[in-house]
Amino acid sequence: MKKFILPVAAACLSAAIFALSGCAPQKSPSGVSLMGVQPADVGLVSECDYFVAAEPAATTRVNAAGLHFAGDIQQLYGSENGYPQAVVVAKNSLIVNNPHFLKSFLAEVEENEEWLKTASAETVISAVSSHLPEGTTPTFNAKNLTSEVISRCGIHLVYAADDRERVESFLKEMSDVDEQSVGKVKDEFFCEELGDIVNPPADISVYAPDGAPALALAKLMHEENTFGQTSVSYNVVPSSNIQAYVTGEDPAADICILPLNAASKLLGDGSTYQMLGTVTNGNLYILSKDGASVTTENIREELNGKTIGVIQLNNVPGLTLKIILEKYDIDYEVIG
Repeated sequence: MKKFILPVAAACLSAAIFALSGCAPQKSPSGVSLMGVQPADVGLVSECDYFVAAEPAATTRVNAAGLHFAGDIQQLYGSENGYPQAVVVAKNSLIVNNPHFLKSFLAEVEENEEWLKTASAETVISAVSSHLPEGTTPTFNAKNLTSEVISRCGIHLVYAADDRERVESFLKEMSDVDEQSVGKVKDEFFCEELGDIVNPPADISVYAPDGAPALALAKLMHEENTFGQTSVSYNVVPSSNIQAYVTGEDPAADICILPLNAASKLLGDGSTYQMLGTVTNGNLYILSKDGASVTTENIREELNGKTIGVIQLNNVPGLTLKIILEKYDIDYEVIG
């Protein structure tokens, strides 16, 4: 076995017997120790030698905490096309009754990729900010949302019909490191063809988590695209809340962007939503203050005995890192 969970509670009790002191996470003497961290703590947790964060939050922490980019998770993963990190889904009722609208919507999502290459940071930030809950700000700003950062967000629409094999393969890889992290997807989960029925829906609600997934819709939010007779409301919400909009008796989201593993667990049977396509394809990076660069050639040497702080350790970032560690035959433990 490559993965272990340290019995932290037992370690704390044992430590209390011998010393009246707090219980700090115990670093693995060999292999890699993984610790879940909050975004604002990246670069500030002294126990961590490296951190893993997604763009554009990664650049935010590089600038705020004096870090540098020490590794590219996409390169370490080894796929030319990255991996399916976030997917866009739509209600089955919309797919059946309003496929022409969805074709138009996805065409705009495709155009968004090129639009991001020339749009100013101010325009993109304004587009996303105007669709956040009142009183909140996006995870990016004019200082950290450059064209280079956007290029590292992995934003590219791949239709479900063309991405099924890659999606199923990545889900299996995530399941192999944590079988509870993903759900089984049925054939019905994949929307492989849209019909030609022209029946414009009156009102459509679209939800996306803040960060790179929101950038995948920035052009549509900037233009307040209503698609003729259809009024579309765009909503950018905290990533921790996104599942609330696709669950319950009457889910709020007609269209939603979700992390792939969450989509598989919540919607994998295809009974209420189907996957239209993948919109982000890997945007994770290794950060460090003092650590050496991590490459495919030196990953075992550089990471062995180190502690890595990971944003969303139990979600796609942590699962992807575990996949990579197993690929390079590196033992790891979860601490803290």
